[in-house]
Amino acid sequence: MYSRAVLTCPLFFLLFMLNCFDVLSAKDKWINCDGNKSINDKTDVKFSPKLKINQTEKKKRQNARMRRLVCPKSALMVFSELYKNVPIQIQERKMYTATIKIDGQMHSGNHSTKNQAKQKACENFFRDILKKKLSEQSEKEEKCSEDVELEVGENGSISKPKGPPQEDFPWPQLASLAMHNLINQWELPNGQ
Repeated sequence: MYSRAVLTCPLFFLLFMLNCFDVLSAKDKWINCDGNKSINDKTDVKFSPKLKINQTEKKKRQNARMRRLVCPKSALMVFSELYKNVPIQIQERKMYTATIKIDGQMHSGNHSTKNQAKQKACENFFRDILKKKLSEQSEKEEKCSEDVELEVGENGSISKPKGPPQEDFPWPQLASLAMHNLINQWELPNGQ
């Protein structure tokens, strides 16, 4: 239609673009004059209704989500995820001794290999923090049963306890550790 030399001239290119713009805007005006709505006019968009998911599909999705959240992990893997910058000290004798110092408390583990000693130290650490968490939780339940103040909903129904949300505790990581320990206790034969 137009030669390349003509299109390279800046003035001609500008006039060409303006001409194209006029043609496009004329099309929109022509559509409007015809009585039909143009693409630019606002139209009501109707979305399809949300499809209900049957129970089996819902269960499959829930199980897949749980599988991603809780996969078997060793104590050392979980510890490394939670405490990236905390070193594990190793003492070498006939048996290796691994010690972890967190918040002024020492947790140690002994074994004939370095890796297993680290595993034992991490398991002892997680056992202690779980024991501490469960004892705190039972003390809170005893206190809360006596003087719990509940929020009253709009229609007078009692909903949830007032106060800050629950503290951040690594339950998914401990669940992964529990899965790892359970699978190791079962001692599944190879290939299954």
